[in-house]
Amino acid sequence: MWIRSSFSSLSAKLKSIKGITLNVANKVYIQEGGYDLNPELKNDAIKVFDAGLEKLDFAESSAACSEINQWVESKTNNRIKDLLKPDNVNSDTRLVLVNALFFKGTWSKQFDAANTIDQPFHIDESNTVDVPMMYLEDRFMYGESPELGVQLLQMYYAGNEASMLIVLPKEINGLDGVLKKLADGFDLMAEVDRMLETKVRVNIPKFKIESEINLNELLPKLGIGSIFDSGNSGIDKLLDNGELLYVSTAVQKAFIEVNEEGAEAAAATGMVMMMRCAPMPPMDFRADRPFLYALLDAARTTLFIGYYRAN
Repeated sequence: MWIRSSFSSLSAKLKSIKGITLNVANKVYIQEGGYDLNPELKNDAIKVFDAGLEKLDFAESSAACSEINQWVESKTNNRIKDLLKPDNVNSDTRLVLVNALFFKGTWSKQFDAANTIDQPFHIDESNTVDVPMMYLEDRFMYGESPELGVQLLQMYYAGNEASMLIVLPKEINGLDGVLKKLADGFDLMAEVDRMLETKVRVNIPKFKIESEINLNELLPKLGIGSIFDSGNSGIDKLLDNGELLYVSTAVQKAFIEVNEEGAEAAAATGMVMMMRCAPMPPMDFRADRPFLYALLDAARTTLFIGYYRAN
């Protein structure tokens, strides 16, 4: 019951985030010919998870995969292609569960494409590659964590609810160490709480990342392995006939693009008389080495997380 109510609440929350488009789509494909979902699960799939249901003949593997892949493309603005391959399904396939996510946001503070120029990016201490580097000087949330060994920059999307957090190691080869500390429980959000708004000279790559993860290999490392066991998966309540199932293939594809696009700029002027003092120089944030990034909502729920290495 907790999962049902939490998912519905989270789904409604994601759809209401201002200034971004975040589409989450779920679909269940069922083998045609007398197979159907367990009635209770079917009700949850439709009413709680807002999942569509469709029957396919998985024995016709090429046609079935084409149908599924076209649906995924349509839900991700044609960004995610060829999620499944024909050899992923066959006449023994009974169910295919698909989740598709599409995110699009425009910066509240716009980068000028005229300022984007190719500059060196350090792949490691010995090698560089030229990448298109965007530039903007403005006020952003900024911080530093000596313990984690990083600079932190938070840039908001239009609407100022969703944001991108960039975690930039101070060392060229520092990303793996940062990831290990985070995996060991380092409280990144505590560092985010200490960030302050200040003027920053921002240089970040314009990038596009497509990734594919074989969950058959990843999930067992996280302790989720029994579902792949054809003899003892524990999955016996999905279909209405009680047929024992197991997961043969689990794959995740992701796409993210970061570019100059931003909301229309607006300006307002106010005057407050203060004692004159020397202005603080802008901070420099130059992401010319591998870094971690995360998309956050207003409550700092992580919507998407990844890293950029330029190779």
